[in-house]
Amino acid sequence: MKNFNFTRISAVIIFFTMITSFSIAQSWQIQNSNTSVQLKGIQMISVTEGWACGDAGAILHTIDAGNTWSLVTLTGSDLHQIVFKDASTGIVVGDNGTVFTTTNGGTNWISKNSSTSLQLRGAGFAGGSTFFAVGDDGAAVKSTDNGNTWTTLNSGTSERLLCVAAVDQSVWVGARNGLMLFSSNGGTSFTSMSNPATDDIKDIQFIDGSIGFAGGSNSFFMYTSNGGANWTSRSTGIQVGLNGLHFVNQNEGWVVGGAGTLYSTTNAGLNWIVLQSQTGQDLNSIHSVDGANAWAVGNLGVIVTNYSPPTNVENENSVAPNTLVLEQNYPNPFNPLTKIKFSVPERSNTIIKVYNTVGSEVATLLNEVKQPGTYEVDFNAADLSSGAYFYSMETDNFREVKKMILIK
Repeated sequence: MKNFNFTRISAVIIFFTMITSFSIAQSWQIQNSNTSVQLKGIQMISVTEGWACGDAGAILHTIDAGNTWSLVTLTGSDLHQIVFKDASTGIVVGDNGTVFTTTNGGTNWISKNSSTSLQLRGAGFAGGSTFFAVGDDGAAVKSTDNGNTWTTLNSGTSERLLCVAAVDQSVWVGARNGLMLFSSNGGTSFTSMSNPATDDIKDIQFIDGSIGFAGGSNSFFMYTSNGGANWTSRSTGIQVGLNGLHFVNQNEGWVVGGAGTLYSTTNAGLNWIVLQSQTGQDLNSIHSVDGANAWAVGNLGVIVTNYSPPTNVENENSVAPNTLVLEQNYPNPFNPLTKIKFSVPERSNTIIKVYNTVGSEVATLLNEVKQPGTYEVDFNAADLSSGAYFYSMETDNFREVKKMILIK
C-alpha cells in the first residue's frame, strides 16, 4: 500500500508533507480484460501500468492504463492476491499454497515453495524485503527475501484467514466470523484483537502504524487511529457486503462489493458517496496510485475504471539516454505555459510534481512508468498567482528539485 512520508526538499531547504490530491471522477467505464474468469486482486504500479489476478491461474498486465490487458496463465490454481513493492518486484498467491514471484517487472514469474499446501487468500508487503501471506485453516507464512523463501508462522487459530496488512513489525490479519489477529513482532506471535465485526473481514489496510481500515461481509466498514487497539464502525450508508478497499491517505479512498457496489469517501468513512460502476457483477478489489484514477476488478473478468488519460506528455525521441536528467523549465520566467524536459535511462516509475514556496502541492504533471527516453511535460499555471514555484522529479533511485518563476 502507498505510504505518505514527511519529505525534505534539500535544494530549497524547506520541509513539507507529500499530499496526494484526491478527485472523485463520476464517470466509470468497463474495460476489456480478455477473460471471463473471476478476478480477485489488482495493483496498479503507476497510472498506466498495473497487474490483476484471478481464477485458473490468470495474470493480467497493462502498460496503457487498461486500454489493453494481456493475459497469461501461470498455473491451474486460482490466484487470490497480487502485491508489488515496486515496478520490478512482486508476488502473487493462491490455492494449494501457490506463490509466484517476479524481480523483473513480470517478464518472468517463478514458482516458489510457500511452506504450505493450504489456500493462500491474502498477501501484504511490510517494507524492506518482507512479505506476508495468509489463508485457510489459519495458514500464515512470511518471506524476508522478496518471496524467494518462506517460513511458516503460528497464527494460533484454525479459522480461515482472508487478508493481511503489515507495517514493519506490526501485522494485522482479517479472518472469518469477525476474527482479527495482531502481531507486534513480525508474526512471531499473534493475539486476537477486539473489533465491531461479526462477519468475515475481507480486506484490511494500514496507512501507517496507526491509521487503518477494514471491511467485509454484512456491509460493515471500520476505522482505527491507534493501530487497532480500538476500532469504530463507519458503515453508515453502505448497503451491500464489501469485498475490497483501498485508501490513498488517511481520509480518501474507495470500497467495492457485491452487485457492482462502489463507494468513495473523503473523510475516512464518516460519509460515503455512491458511484456508478457500470456493472452488476461483484467487485472484489480496487486500487489507485494517484488518488484520482482507480481500477476495480470482479466476477466474469470485469474491470472498471474512472481513468482519464493525460494529454500533456510528449516523447521527444526513442534514444535511451545515459543518465537521469531533470532540465530547467523553459521559458523561465513564464506566463502561464512552460515545458519541463526530463530523461530516463531505464524503465522506471516517474513522478513530476509542482509545489509552492510553503511546500504545498499544486499540480501532479506525471505519475507513470516511462520507458527509456527523453520526454517533455507541459505545465499550465493559468490558475496560479505570480511567484516562485518548485518542481520535482522522482523515480525509484532519483530525486531532484528545481525552481521556476511565474510572472503575470
